[in-house]
Amino acid sequence: MDTSDEKKALDKEIGGAGRDSDAEIRVDQTATEDGAHADIEKRGIEKETRGDVIAQIQQDLRHLDVDLEEEKRKRESVESRIRDSSLFSPDDSELDFDGDGGRPSGHLGVPEQRPPASRGETTASGISMGSRRSMPPLRRKETKLAQKEAHPWQHIGLTLGLPMILLFDLIVPIIVFYTWYNGAKRDWKRQCAEQHRGEVPCPISKPQYNKDILGYAVICFGFGELWILLARVHRLFVHPDQCAPLLSRSRWELDATSWVYATAMILALIPFVIGSTLEIPILYLYAPSFIMGFLGILMAITTFFPFKLPIGINSQPRGSILRPFIYYAAEDFMAVDGLQDREFRIRYNERYETNPMFRKFFLYLTLWWMLGVCVYIGSVSAIIFTVEFHTAFGLSFGVLFAYIACWATVTALWVKYEMKREHRIYEEDEIVDA
Repeated sequence: MDTSDEKKALDKEIGGAGRDSDAEIRVDQTATEDGAHADIEKRGIEKETRGDVIAQIQQDLRHLDVDLEEEKRKRESVESRIRDSSLFSPDDSELDFDGDGGRPSGHLGVPEQRPPASRGETTASGISMGSRRSMPPLRRKETKLAQKEAHPWQHIGLTLGLPMILLFDLIVPIIVFYTWYNGAKRDWKRQCAEQHRGEVPCPISKPQYNKDILGYAVICFGFGELWILLARVHRLFVHPDQCAPLLSRSRWELDATSWVYATAMILALIPFVIGSTLEIPILYLYAPSFIMGFLGILMAITTFFPFKLPIGINSQPRGSILRPFIYYAAEDFMAVDGLQDREFRIRYNERYETNPMFRKFFLYLTLWWMLGVCVYIGSVSAIIFTVEFHTAFGLSFGVLFAYIACWATVTALWVKYEMKREHRIYEEDEIVDA
């Protein structure tokens, strides 16, 4: 092959390569144009989508504005009805209202005459707005107070408390005294028959009491109360996390009933000991009245002179208002003696704070027991000053336990009736915060 043929072959190869390169360039340009068209279409679709979303948002905002305007009109209508109702606090009548939606301007004006509240109307429970308008009361649902099924044998010491009181405060003293009295009376009759036969009345004084027999009677009296006190202290000291008062910080604090119980026992022992030692029969027979008188004074103070507590009592913090005496006694009795524990204290305190019927009930219960104290002391006084000592001894104990049994029975029936009544009111949704 000569040079010219080689040149022609080389030119042919170069031309074929150029054509292939041009074809590849055209393919790349076509692909690029297709990608550009796809990007343009994609951006168009995204723009249309954003436009639709913006339009939808704008439409939702218009609907929201309409809803807000409707809600505003409803609120203004409700506020207008409230302003015309009797839900204002008493000092609303001293405020002038400006033209800005009926809000108080803060300047004193001519008091507005308002009709008296009807029986079914209530005031708010301490929630006040900037306009000093009271809020509607909060409806309450019933919560059962005593929710534990306590068995008497769970704490045998507390269960035996009542039998111990009956045994050592009533039965044993009666047996001791009248056993001695009957023996002394037989000796007196024999002496009269031997030394003063036929003389009526016998010049030998009839025995009524002596220092020894009164002392023996005192030994057993109060053992029942001491038993209960020790049983309560044991449970409060050993299990403070179960039954101690809610604000108790130490197991040595016990509860209010334990301290009152111990104080009352000391007050009763003083006349017993002095009366038996110095042979003052009247003072001896008045010993139980010292307990009742002390409790009656506490009832009167808590009922007629409630004050802010300088210290915390049971589940009440310092600075709160003193509550009726029976309230504290019932709380401690149910939580400790009734084995309902601290959960009962929480529910009990919450119901007292939110239920006006419950508060009024304990006020009436305290007044009822104050009446009982007066009846008992009056009855014992009449017995002591009208009959002989040996008769007054038995009658005074009989009156004491008859008084306690009568007042406790009425209280139990009253509590049962009140709980049913409150349950019915709760079911009718008529209990409100007050």
